Amino acid sequence: MFTGVPMKDVYELLTQEDLTSDLQLLQDFCGFDTIKVLLRNFGGLSFYIPKITRLESLVLKYVKEHSDKTYKQMAKELNVSEQYLKTLIKKQLN
Repeated sequence: MFTGVPMKDVYELLTQEDLTSDLQLLQDFCGFDTIKVLLRNFGGLSFYIPKITRLESLVLKYVKEHSDKTYKQMAKELNVSEQYLKTLIKKQLN
């Protein structure tokens, strides 16, 4: 049994070497302190990080703000297909 360190403070013992490969990847983008916050508050939960195509309202805002660009340019910037953009816009208009 681990004694001497209250549960809330156990993450103070955490080092970068303790992280799984997934957490190391997140740490590279978010920072080590953010990983500790995630572990303290969301330990045991699974997260799904969607592709941008699941964030249709965001894509539509982007299209609206960049209406001077071609479908090809926007698709490249968003890492989606031109057909996806056309279909989404058509769906929005109906």
